Amino acid sequence: MAPVISKLYLYPIKSCKAIEVTEAQLSKYGLRHDRTFLVVDPATNKQRTMRELPLMTLITPKIVGESLEITADGKKVTVPLTPDVTKYEKRIVDVWKEQLESADLGDEAAQFFTEYLGVPSRLVFKSPNHVRPVIEHAPGEKEIGFQPETGFADNFPILALSEESINDVNTHLETPVTVLNFRPNLVISGVSKPWEEDTWCTVDIRGITYYFVCRCTRCDMPNVNPETGIKDKLQPQKTLQSVRRVDKGKKAKFFACVGINVVPSSHSGEIRVGDALDVKEIFQGERMRTGEPGWSTVEVGA
Repeated sequence: MAPVISKLYLYPIKSCKAIEVTEAQLSKYGLRHDRTFLVVDPATNKQRTMRELPLMTLITPKIVGESLEITADGKKVTVPLTPDVTKYEKRIVDVWKEQLESADLGDEAAQFFTEYLGVPSRLVFKSPNHVRPVIEHAPGEKEIGFQPETGFADNFPILALSEESINDVNTHLETPVTVLNFRPNLVISGVSKPWEEDTWCTVDIRGITYYFVCRCTRCDMPNVNPETGIKDKLQPQKTLQSVRRVDKGKKAKFFACVGINVVPSSHSGEIRVGDALDVKEIFQGERMRTGEPGWSTVEVGA
């Protein structure tokens, strides 16, 4: 039996609660409506994330027609799901030292996030006029006919992770975690062994090629319990550092790796729970996240 998509998740607001869906549309950023909104510090314009503010994981977005309803602590604010950026003040925000153009969604949304988080905050939407290219290990014009890009995700359009790999993680932990500790978009079941997805290069889903480009390195964000917003001081990061430092590439060798970053070969199409994954290519040699630009299916220097 081929592996299948067992769950699909969108994260409309970076670092806030996931929305589980049964189907999703592709867009130029990966999955439509995924990480197109961001909370920022208005003084520095740097992103606010659950690394520093773990209670962000309890902020709940809900797609209602063409609106995004956002609730937290019994309060609600509503913003357009796809704002017309020409109607809002432009704000240049900082995501990992990248300067990205966005639209500031106004004082009502800012007050909602400021009051809940207890620190000055603004909600912004990624401007479609600003291209944030994905270059590291990624296919480009030669392979897929365009330069891939992403919204406010850390580095890549899509993250995939198998249930079997999470089950393996939990064999090393006293307190189990779930896939939501790692915030994947695609959850896969039916792989032949844990971490098999790390070896995949190209995978066909509904006739669209998905490039599995490199492992996802991990900070302490998985220490945040997605159901309570409580951040553990040590786990699971401490254990992961001992059992999942498996990538010798210069951009990964000091980090635990859980999940694999994915670039789709199309800006349109859909993906559904239950879809089969037809693995077309397996990586040849030892896979290493070196940070090099461009796509390769074979080992390169560390």
